[in-house]
Amino acid sequence: MKRLTTRLVALLMLAFLVITGAYDYLRLERERDRMVELTTTDQRIFAETLAVAVRNNVRRGRTTEELQELLEEIRQRPGLVSATIYDPKGRAVAASVASDAPPDTADQAIMAALGTRAPSAALLDTPRGKVLRYIQPVRWPAGGTAAVEVRQSLDGVDREFARAVRESIVSRVIVLLLFVLSILAVARWGLARPIRALIRGARAVGGGDLTQRIDVGRADELGELAEEFNRMAESLQRAHQALVEQSEERLSLERQLQQTQKLVAVGMLAAEVAHELGTPLNVISGRADALLRGLPADHPDRRQLDVIRGQTERITSIVHLLLDYARPRQTALREEDLAALLTRVVDLLEGRCRDKGVRIRLDLPPVLAPVLADADQLQQVFVNLLTNALDASPRWGTVLVTEGPGTLLRPEGRAGAIRGKAASPVVAVHVLDEGPGMSADSLALIFQPFFSTKRRGHGTGLGLAIVEEIVRAHRGEVEVLSTEGQGTEAIVRLPVAAASSPEPPEARLAAGQGA
Repeated sequence: MKRLTTRLVALLMLAFLVITGAYDYLRLERERDRMVELTTTDQRIFAETLAVAVRNNVRRGRTTEELQELLEEIRQRPGLVSATIYDPKGRAVAASVASDAPPDTADQAIMAALGTRAPSAALLDTPRGKVLRYIQPVRWPAGGTAAVEVRQSLDGVDREFARAVRESIVSRVIVLLLFVLSILAVARWGLARPIRALIRGARAVGGGDLTQRIDVGRADELGELAEEFNRMAESLQRAHQALVEQSEERLSLERQLQQTQKLVAVGMLAAEVAHELGTPLNVISGRADALLRGLPADHPDRRQLDVIRGQTERITSIVHLLLDYARPRQTALREEDLAALLTRVVDLLEGRCRDKGVRIRLDLPPVLAPVLADADQLQQVFVNLLTNALDASPRWGTVLVTEGPGTLLRPEGRAGAIRGKAASPVVAVHVLDEGPGMSADSLALIFQPFFSTKRRGHGTGLGLAIVEEIVRAHRGEVEVLSTEGQGTEAIVRLPVAAASSPEPPEARLAAGQGA
């Protein structure tokens, strides 16, 4: 911008100097010619007057000495170089010459004037500078034609011309400075400011900020350029938004496909496991129960049979979890009070809290917006999340359950993973533990089936996968944030009832529709 302004100012200055310089040169030349012309006219009048005085003096019989005295009286005339009287034979009979001027002698111009009796004027170049010469013929009383020659220096004209040149240069410099300042002000305000706005807008758009718009408030070409820029940015924003929506839609379809593929694989696995293990497990469990019934209460083998029955029930529970994860869930949506549901979940986990030595602190606002939910499935979501939080928390630690926007963990060193997308407005429930936290690599896998950070034998790895499935079915989103050494925060965001789908609360929705 500075280069453009400097170039514009330099070009305008050059044009100004050329135009005004040419104008001043022509004007000063005309002024000098006019001054020379005025000096010539004044000299002619002076020579004619002097010729009349000479003729009258000669007619009265004045001597050469008296004519010399006449010329001496006019020596003080400003600019006068010399005044000479020539008789008809071309002899100088009287002369008044400046001390630094050479003596005048008759030359061809004098002889020509005596012969033609016509006045003449000429501009002479002398060592003293330019001299204006005027020869005025005069009738000599004794007969013939004499001449009066007057030489006038043009130093005064040159001094006046030089003064006029200096004044012109000074005035032109002042005008030029004012002109430059005006151009700078106009260029910076009228050109630089809107162009800088265009540059800032172009840089912002180039940096990815397609919301940038330029308002220069002008109706000229720059204003049209700004309008075209705004239209271009708006078109780019619409195109970018369309691409984002297409990408999100494609990503959603890919996730749905992946989820479907996972469900198919897990379903096949669950069906095969249930088929292969169901009958043997039932036989083992039945034989263990039969043996337990036949043994007295204090028999030492009862403990071994209890272990067999307990492990059999655990295997059966895992198979049921696989079947629950693989089978499509039917979701019955109705308005639910989240505060009451969370209170029930905390009561259900009271015994586990005592066993773990961990406290659950329920910190909810007095009123929570209702959500459209399947109470049983939503209860399973929070049971899974709170169970994970209790398992991760140290003894005598606290698990916080609260509601509100934003996050509780500080952003420094925090990693996260999110699934689903909830439409605003939402109710956000936070579950924050004081455990060791998880790395970014672990967080990237936590929603994968069978992935678990717990010790072997203490988790199936299906808890968060089921949570994701249920939350998607409720058109919500689940986000897990964690900072190593500081804890983990799980956030479930569910659309409020007024912002949910206009379908009846009792609508039956397949879980695959929320994926």
